[in-house]
Amino acid sequence: MNKRWIGLVLWSISLTFLGQNEEDIFRYSYLEALGSARSMGMGGAFGALGADLSCTTGNPAGLGFYRRGDLGITTGFASQKTKLRIKSQLGLGNKLSGATTNLGIALSYPSVNPDWPVSTLAVTYTKRANYNQSISSEEVIFESSLLDDFLNAAQGHQAGDLFYSLPFTGGLAWEAHLLDPDPNNNPTEYISAIPGGGVNTIKTIERTGDLNEMNIAFGTGLLETLYMGLTLGIVGVDFTEETSHQETPMPDSLNLSQWKFRENLNISGSGLNLKIGVIATATSWLRLGLAYHSRTFLSLTDEYSTGIESTFKDGNQYDVVSPFNQTEYVINTPSRWMVSAAFILGKAGVVSADYEYVNYANGQLKPTSFADSEAYDFAAENEALIVAYGSSHIARVGAEFRIQRAWRVRLGVGMETSPYTDAAQVAADATRYTASTGWGYRSEKWYGSMTYRRSWREQDLYLFSPDLVEAGKLGNTHGMVVFAVGFRL
Repeated sequence: MNKRWIGLVLWSISLTFLGQNEEDIFRYSYLEALGSARSMGMGGAFGALGADLSCTTGNPAGLGFYRRGDLGITTGFASQKTKLRIKSQLGLGNKLSGATTNLGIALSYPSVNPDWPVSTLAVTYTKRANYNQSISSEEVIFESSLLDDFLNAAQGHQAGDLFYSLPFTGGLAWEAHLLDPDPNNNPTEYISAIPGGGVNTIKTIERTGDLNEMNIAFGTGLLETLYMGLTLGIVGVDFTEETSHQETPMPDSLNLSQWKFRENLNISGSGLNLKIGVIATATSWLRLGLAYHSRTFLSLTDEYSTGIESTFKDGNQYDVVSPFNQTEYVINTPSRWMVSAAFILGKAGVVSADYEYVNYANGQLKPTSFADSEAYDFAAENEALIVAYGSSHIARVGAEFRIQRAWRVRLGVGMETSPYTDAAQVAADATRYTASTGWGYRSEKWYGSMTYRRSWREQDLYLFSPDLVEAGKLGNTHGMVVFAVGFRL
């Protein structure tokens, strides 16, 4: 099964079921190691360390290292830059947004039992993914048109039924006079207003939203040797996508001047997951950590609508809109394992490393539990997920060095291997890389930090049906500058 076949399946599914496909599963599974300024400054390699609010989303056993309470916030700015290369054309986009990556409180409770000296309860808010993105391409010439997709879908349908059977695509094209009756008077056959000659295409995609978690976590330690922790994650999803696809026919002989296809998609929902972890102090200078993150069970609501505008040289203009569609469905994201090690360099600092494993093919899209027996089962989408996506290996390494008594300098790097299988035949370099640096100040009563973090990767992007056009190469760069302030309680 090759990439073109997979892409064609995705495209046909998205036109039929309004966007619920394996891309949704991947979107809510593809997370970034965001959190406190300290953990981000160390590249997210924090799984065997502790006494930080970011432990609630990594290895909650780290909460057992607290000896005092903690109240802190990490906030700043994020920039999502995109660079789209397609058919020798270059499209640039950038979207700026605020970024509160971590906010929370940890309360430590001393015990009269010397074997369990301190236990800590923490509540945090953490951003796990940033969906703000702007993608654009201008004056890309294709031999085929998006209308060819709408035409192929409309063939075989009576004209009076098009708006009901294809209300988001072919029905609108018919109402906007972009599909015309067959000249041979066949009532179920049509011709396109752009029968050939190519089109000049302009496309923009504007995305906003994020995936965040409210975490309630508990951590404790036995004999200051074995630490254990548990987190209940309450996940929130907010995603909006507005797409504009405009075409101008290349042949001057056509009556059609230009046309535009608009899509509006809003997805919101919530879910739950669990995280458990342990950390062992093997020696005074070595800590080892292990954490398991369960599937996230997401219940989502999808609101979708489309519209078409057409302008003709004879002065006629049309603007038609689709019905408003709302769909409820469930996504189960894949689980994760994380193995960590930290090397304590005395008062000089610490070096830490994490390895994380996730198999994106283990995600699942399905109807809600209240759906009837006739509800669509998403079998084709789940099969396409297994073919297109596979295992990713994530490595993170970070260091924190002490400068004088109160100052810290931090560095971190990371890499996540491509989530795609060989069968997907993705041309772009889908490996995600990260790098970060920062500094911190810590006293007995309060602390402050600043971190700059950058991640980048590439992916294939089709402006419309993969059966008609070649893929573009989309470069994504996510830059963040965050500041933290916190107080010891």
